[in-house]
Amino acid sequence: VGPGWVGLFGSEVELEDGATVRADEAYLVRAILEPDAEIRPGWDVRMPTNALTEAEALDIVAFIETLTDAP
Repeated sequence: VGPGWVGLFGSEVELEDGATVRADEAYLVRAILEPDAEIRPGWDVRMPTNALTEAEALDIVAFIETLTDAP
């Protein structure tokens, strides 16, 4: 289990090295395609590498963008 997706898009996320980044399209695509590039603290289970294309990663990011906290 990893960080939740609801409200993720556009939020600020902390990385293991103490830096923060905005969870924008570029960050999320990189997180999907290169899961070890920027690690979030507190998650012992790492996302496995995958064979997704950039287009498939962008589709996932588009879905994540729709998951808001708004009613």
